Amino acid sequence: MISSAKEIILAILGGGAIFSFIQYLLNRWDSKRGIEKKLDTLSDSFDQYKATQARTHILRFSDELHNDMYHSKDYFTQTIADIDTYENYCDKHPEFANGLTVMASEYIKEEYKKRYFNDVEENSK
Repeated sequence: MISSAKEIILAILGGGAIFSFIQYLLNRWDSKRGIEKKLDTLSDSFDQYKATQARTHILRFSDELHNDMYHSKDYFTQTIADIDTYENYCDKHPEFANGLTVMASEYIKEEYKKRYFNDVEENSK
């Protein structure tokens, strides 16, 4: 029978239980860290995908405006939200190819102002 704390500690250490437990904790920590890293990478990829999709929507909408296609106010509003998404992503990621939508975004915003804010000003007179 083990009689002292010293003998208990020696028995545990001698059996390798503490080493095994520490190794188990380190493996769990490494595994968790690996999963978190993969999730961060996935999140970054998804954010970049959303920015790329927003850029596509902006450029398409601008082309359609140039070709005199009709667009509802809701479609304008959604495209302006895409502009915000794209610009926010570009601000946070300077390495991302920007500048592709600058003129298109300005054109869309100006058209929006002409179509929807001029009506409000004229009706308030």
